[in-house]
Amino acid sequence: MRHDTSPSFTSTTAIQYQSETPTGDNVTAEKSFAVRKTKIPTPSKHTKIMVENVTSLSELRMFLEEDERPVVIKFYAAWCKKCQKLGLQFDRLAMEMGDRVVDQQFIDGDVRFAAVQYNPESHGFITEELQIRAFPTLQMYVGTRKLLEGESSIKNIRKEIAVIEELSHGDLLERAEEADDGVLTGLIEESFYDSPDFLNEEW
Repeated sequence: MRHDTSPSFTSTTAIQYQSETPTGDNVTAEKSFAVRKTKIPTPSKHTKIMVENVTSLSELRMFLEEDERPVVIKFYAAWCKKCQKLGLQFDRLAMEMGDRVVDQQFIDGDVRFAAVQYNPESHGFITEELQIRAFPTLQMYVGTRKLLEGESSIKNIRKEIAVIEELSHGDLLERAEEADDGVLTGLIEESFYDSPDFLNEEW
């Protein structure tokens, strides 16, 4: 669920995965997670990066599960000077690799981006549920599995992207599975079992 008012665009994921059933003599089983070598558009006055604003666990889960691409998330506070500085680097990375609209043309990125702002309403979600203790904090996910705790370094995020861009989809999932600390996945499991729909389910 995006909170921008841009016109709706139909897009396809930038990471393409090939069928495991070969259809020709030279077809490989999987295609690597390759960051496309397309030329980055020249900056324009009419450029808008697509960064999802997330305010709750349910929104975060929906955003992570709706697409297979890796996700970089920024946790920040409006009053934090370091957050503001990191925000510029975060936006630059989103411009290079994320979904964006340039002169009314939608460009489908290889990585998706989201931001979670600290405030009284999100306090419990950020500090108690996700156990984030400092701002800014960067995290990277594949699905609901945490691939990287990037702390406050865009350099760490760029380094991880450079590693995973050569991985197959299967290897990427395996890397995320191994790296995951279980915080978010545990929360999702708890919320599932606490759901009234689950309690009323007939087995």
